Amino acid sequence: MTDALFSHFKSQLQRFLTPNEMITSYSKRYAYGTDASFYRLVPKLILALKNKDQVQHVLILANKYNVPLTFRAAGTSLSGQAITDSVLITLTSDWQQADISNSGNKIRLQPGIIGAKANQLLLPYNKKIGPDPASIDSCKIGGIAANNASGMCCGVKQNSYHTLADMTIIFADGTELNTSDKNSCHSFIINKPELINTINQLLNTVKDNTQLSALIRNKYRYKNTCGYGINSLLDFEHPIDVIKHLMIGSEGTLGFIADITFNTVDDYHNKVTGFYIFDDVTLACNLVSQLAKLEIAAIELLDVRSLRSVADRALLQTCLQKNKISHLHENAAALLIEIHAPDSNALDQIQQKAQVLMSQFNSSIIAQVEFTKDHLICSELWQIRKATFPAVGAVRKTGTTVVIEDVTFPTEHLGSGVQALQGLFKKYQYDEAIIFGHALDGNLHFVFTQSFNEQKQIDRYSKFMQDVSHLVAIQFKGSLKAEHGTGRNMAPFVALEWGSDAYQLMQQIKHAFDPNNILNPDVLISDNANIHLENLKTLPTTDNIIDKCIECGFCESVCPSNGFTLTPRQRISVWRRIIELENILAIEPNNNSIKRELDNLKQDYQYLAIDTCAATGLCGLKCPVGINTGEFIKSLRAEKLSTNRLAKHLSKFTADHLNLAVSTSKLGLSAISIANKLASELAIKNSFKLLNKISGKRIPLYYPAWPKGAKAITKTKQQFSSNSIKQVIYIPSCGGRTFAQDKNAEDQRALFEVVSSIFKKAGFEILIPKNINDLCCGMPWASKGDQNTANNTAHALISSIYPLTNNGKTPIIMDASPCTLALDNYSFDNMPIKTFEVTDFIDKFILKHLKITPQLAPITLHISCSSKRQNIEHSIINLAQACANEVLIPSDINCCGFAGDKGFFLPQLNENALRPLEPQLKQCKTGKITEGYSNSRTCEIGLTKATNIPYQSIVYLLDRVSSTFDNY
Repeated sequence: MTDALFSHFKSQLQRFLTPNEMITSYSKRYAYGTDASFYRLVPKLILALKNKDQVQHVLILANKYNVPLTFRAAGTSLSGQAITDSVLITLTSDWQQADISNSGNKIRLQPGIIGAKANQLLLPYNKKIGPDPASIDSCKIGGIAANNASGMCCGVKQNSYHTLADMTIIFADGTELNTSDKNSCHSFIINKPELINTINQLLNTVKDNTQLSALIRNKYRYKNTCGYGINSLLDFEHPIDVIKHLMIGSEGTLGFIADITFNTVDDYHNKVTGFYIFDDVTLACNLVSQLAKLEIAAIELLDVRSLRSVADRALLQTCLQKNKISHLHENAAALLIEIHAPDSNALDQIQQKAQVLMSQFNSSIIAQVEFTKDHLICSELWQIRKATFPAVGAVRKTGTTVVIEDVTFPTEHLGSGVQALQGLFKKYQYDEAIIFGHALDGNLHFVFTQSFNEQKQIDRYSKFMQDVSHLVAIQFKGSLKAEHGTGRNMAPFVALEWGSDAYQLMQQIKHAFDPNNILNPDVLISDNANIHLENLKTLPTTDNIIDKCIECGFCESVCPSNGFTLTPRQRISVWRRIIELENILAIEPNNNSIKRELDNLKQDYQYLAIDTCAATGLCGLKCPVGINTGEFIKSLRAEKLSTNRLAKHLSKFTADHLNLAVSTSKLGLSAISIANKLASELAIKNSFKLLNKISGKRIPLYYPAWPKGAKAITKTKQQFSSNSIKQVIYIPSCGGRTFAQDKNAEDQRALFEVVSSIFKKAGFEILIPKNINDLCCGMPWASKGDQNTANNTAHALISSIYPLTNNGKTPIIMDASPCTLALDNYSFDNMPIKTFEVTDFIDKFILKHLKITPQLAPITLHISCSSKRQNIEHSIINLAQACANEVLIPSDINCCGFAGDKGFFLPQLNENALRPLEPQLKQCKTGKITEGYSNSRTCEIGLTKATNIPYQSIVYLLDRVSSTFDNY
């Protein structure tokens, strides 16, 4: 591709794509170019496409001008199949359509839907999609299909290939094929004779070559994603069937999957799980071969190093008892076994058969957690298994990356394969390497840490991969890729595994589908024998908070700025580049190109990464190694604050004069409310835009969802009036003290009045401290990076109210979930306290004292990110479901993006986070939703703005539908 051709291509795109759909900024291209692999390429151009018409037009132009394209879904791929230095095509949030048919037996999905969302939609039908990759909460359907991802219980029979019903494909020349439409198929056969003829020739080639047929048949007895899915040439006879199955696992090299229809599988709820540690991995693998004859859902193997990596797990320690993990033999291994069945009788029968087989190996079993139906124990066993990968990432040396590969051994050679891999680890001194995987399918993952900062380290990796390839493909006749896709990491070794005849088939397939080689070149098959050693990521030391990041992307699905500016992964990736460039400049101070790149990234980073981060901390919940990128961003805010004397002074002044600040805000809000009746909304909005600009963004932007100032708190007191044990200290939040209810809300009482009413009904005495207007949890300052003021403010609050708590025995409640979370982050010397978010306290201690008559009208519920971080979301859900017969909890809303007061100054973040919300409000069965609830006043303001529905604290609904028991 020449620069001239690329320029023509780009100018043609501008005729039908908006500037927002064509991402040219270097900072964004660098950030968005990041995926979960250990490769780095920066796209020349990123296209954010919203429908298949756009994809068609782009492909037609790319084919015309010979411009390479790469498709990207969630970017959780591990083998380098989702990066490019040409044009990267990403999907906007528009690709979310899902249609369920045939009583849940089929589901048609667009490629932008996250895998877990598909299963959530199928839950009422007791169905799920077959593939169950570990990244299912983050990866998208397009990537699942394009990589033929499988997982722990999926096996071979339930992967994308075997559960595929139909798909809509857009080919390299822009041709569209909908395999579920007879007219589309007929038209395609007529208009694409060359491709159809090639497929027919390939069918005959395989049919006539018995040795090749036998090879293909044998290779796909187990998981295999190495190369193209040429088993379709054996499994099907019609070219259309072959074409759609070749698309599975093709990694975007044959065409674009615009939608896919899966045959769903049963989601059995009758399950038992057991965990058994063997003193001999070979014997454990022999048992796997025996159990494979039964209807076993999953068998996960963990070698001894895997067990040691998760030695801190309480259940594992209990399981081993006297046999400490450190004392385990180097040949030890564990099996995690799970059985599913449609009913309890079938489950018991399979379990009994399994135990008979296992009894033959009793002498080798040195510790166990016997088969159990206990949900908590089963969950903890799976957490042990899932913790192995992040455990390696958490202890890796700074500057190294985590490499995870997956191979398949024939199950009869599984034990020997494990030992052979362990021998290679010793040979190349990968002392931290572990092996685990889906033993039922002969599929093993091995994880090790690797630096690519020095040539000798790259050479070590190269030699290791050569030996691994020969070991798996030649010695054991296994597969070099089981479920992670071939990518560029294994592309040079596909011919080694398959041999010349099969490899030629794959080359012919690629040429027939993509004659100009524009679709993801050098991925899956490549003529470059060193493609796996080029463009390797370097991970410089940057900051203790983020250095353990492996850039997997699990964090992105919950980030409110995803699709607006940067995600946590992208913030870390760009910051690493900034540090890397600074290190280069320290050695080469006159390197002008490095200077320009550094200046560009630094300038953009302030807005893209720092200003627009909500710092919710949800990323830390999703991160395999627990990285809270928000804490890192707050540390950068703190650095900037430390150099700004005026900002520091204003921050401290606000904390020292909190009552004045809140009163002034209330007065301003009420004044604006009055002005809104006298002047046009547009005039007020424009006035605030001007004030925001003049003040350096210190004065917020206006929008109609602004409430007026809240009513002043009354009924404060300094001590309880009785000695009742049913007493609580109530700290009304700053948000509740500042903002009144939405003007369209039916109940206009102040929040503190509603909380007081509920507790009175339940027979609890509430104490609101007299100096409440001077108290705050400190969260507003912590979010801006002023941790010192935040600590002082929080400490002042606890010091002030601790004397009222009877030495910490009286519980403290707060009416906003962020405030409770803020106090949870502090420790107070000699002042043991217990704070409750109000809905959590009500669920645990109040609800049982109230008579509730649930309302018929449906409601919508927003679960705040701070509730999720405290693991109390179940409380607000219980409360809502007790109060209303139908409760809609919208999916894909992880955080409202209001982020304290950020929604007043940066409403775009709030708007971006709540994009999927309004369309879902039409999904209720019992009527139109006219009221929404949450448990954070500022979140509720943002939710109201997004929907034009008044949102309030859930306590308003509870107070409305509850009463005191007659005999109370």
